[in-house]
Amino acid sequence: MPRAIFPAWFLLPLLLGCSMSERFHKEGFKVIAHRGSSVEAPENTLGALELGVKQGAGGVEFDVYKSGDGWLVLMHDKDVLRTTNFKDVFTDGRSAKVSELTLAELRKLDAGSWHSPAYAGEKVPTFEEALELLRGRATPVIEIKPGDIGRDVAMIVQKLGIEKEVFVQSFSPRAISDFHEVLPGVTTGYLTGRKISDNSVERAREHLRIARESGASVVVCNYRLADREYIEEIHRNEFLVWVYTVDDPAVMRLLMERGIDGIITNVPSVLLDLTGRGE
Repeated sequence: MPRAIFPAWFLLPLLLGCSMSERFHKEGFKVIAHRGSSVEAPENTLGALELGVKQGAGGVEFDVYKSGDGWLVLMHDKDVLRTTNFKDVFTDGRSAKVSELTLAELRKLDAGSWHSPAYAGEKVPTFEEALELLRGRATPVIEIKPGDIGRDVAMIVQKLGIEKEVFVQSFSPRAISDFHEVLPGVTTGYLTGRKISDNSVERAREHLRIARESGASVVVCNYRLADREYIEEIHRNEFLVWVYTVDDPAVMRLLMERGIDGIITNVPSVLLDLTGRGE
């Protein structure tokens, strides 16, 4: 049988291992604002990101899609119907999918009024705008939505020279691997909500296996999967484990008691108060 030959970009994340997440080990417990401070401001807008920073979140998470003309923009859903006034602006029956709209068309939309009048006129931001807003202020926690835009995300991070500032995560192992083709030294997280097994240790080991294969050094799981045994197994392998999406203070306290490394939340101000970092 011929010996398998792997490209250097594939091997480097595996060799670097947890050294990639050394910064996050040193920083300790991480408060991450989900889609910005998304209860108090419209998700995935510059207003929500700014509020997350002002409230003191150490990381600000947002989602990235690619427009029909090749721009990376912030949006959680495949289409813009839930979080914009698309139906009021376009009445010609065109597609509302992000991937089929140009940046100019996306810019015509109001991405804030659905949340509250205070945010009327908020635009769909570009990826670069989000990174520039967070530069030097909080960790951009970038969720890659489509599995085929990992390289696109990496190229912009590289262009802006902020490789040491960002954290990249995805449910798609391919997206993480593709990102590492360009930037193998950036810390990444494997997102998962898959229970896989009722046995906590077995579940942790399978999540670790997928994370390693993609080059990730942090497991980011649904908080319901993160019991004490699961967290301990992740830590035993010198990986970090973050959870999403926790808004209940009682659950936040329980997870912190179990030794979780980071919590993604829609209400960062609540979590910051619990940690003593609030205003």
